[in-house]
Amino acid sequence: MPVVLYGIVRADHPLPSQEPGAGSGSEIGIGHPAAPLRLVRSGPLAAAVSPTTDVGELGEKEAVRHLEILQRLLADGPVLPVRLGTVAPDDDAVRTEVLEPVQDSLPEQLDAIDGLVELYLDIEEEEQTELAEAVAATPLAYAPPPDDLDARIQLGQRIADLVVARRTAQAEEILDDLRPLARADRPRRHHGGPEDPALSWAFLVPADRLPDFDAAVERVRAARPSLKVDYVGPLPAVDFVDFPARVLTAEPAANTTGDTFGGSGRWGWGGDGEQRNTSEAAIRAGASPVSGSPAGDRRAGNGGTRDDRKRKEP
Repeated sequence: MPVVLYGIVRADHPLPSQEPGAGSGSEIGIGHPAAPLRLVRSGPLAAAVSPTTDVGELGEKEAVRHLEILQRLLADGPVLPVRLGTVAPDDDAVRTEVLEPVQDSLPEQLDAIDGLVELYLDIEEEEQTELAEAVAATPLAYAPPPDDLDARIQLGQRIADLVVARRTAQAEEILDDLRPLARADRPRRHHGGPEDPALSWAFLVPADRLPDFDAAVERVRAARPSLKVDYVGPLPAVDFVDFPARVLTAEPAANTTGDTFGGSGRWGWGGDGEQRNTSEAAIRAGASPVSGSPAGDRRAGNGGTRDDRKRKEP
């Protein structure tokens, strides 16, 4: 029977149970009909899967559910995600095509990220605020707009350069505050252009330092109230793992929408140099926030907290 794949874990990884009050049985996967999760084991590895006769059309609901399952798995140990909508024809295919080719490499990768989680920080500022702050301390703040078209174009470029310079300096200050709390960090998007974000960054953080990182982000918000700060996590540390090239193929997974954990390989692992980002659809929608309130309420620029994905307390 076909199975939907969610992530790769150690062979002794426990299956997440359903949320209290959600009924009996184990965590339910995606597909039609939806079925409980189980582990397909091979040597030191296991794949979290759920059987289904039809994965169906993949949308926001399925992306959120996929991310929820990964978060529940992450609560009990390291997990390496598989692309949303990846389907194997049966358990044997999972063992022979997914797990066996990486038995010598993925256990070491799982060990390397054990106890570590990924956090996303996305920061924007209203355009009018950026413009006003960028020119406030320059003569341009008091200069009348030129009449000549070429002069207006040059003025616009000067202002754009000032905005980018201010944005870059502000981002560097924020990174200087947060980097001491992280094991590693990396950009999630391109920076340095007028259309680029103020900051879009991923941090690899020890799980036991999440409260410290939360507090540091709150200090960033308090010190810079004009910024809109989206803070998401904990997530599997997929942006900080070098996936084995030997498992990659040229074929994309079938029935995928692209709004998933990225990757060029058939099973969803990225190639060399490829940035592997978590499903934007799932992150923007919010995967079952702890408090039960809409995720967007906690990702607001002022006064929000981390959009926590069902983190199990030790």
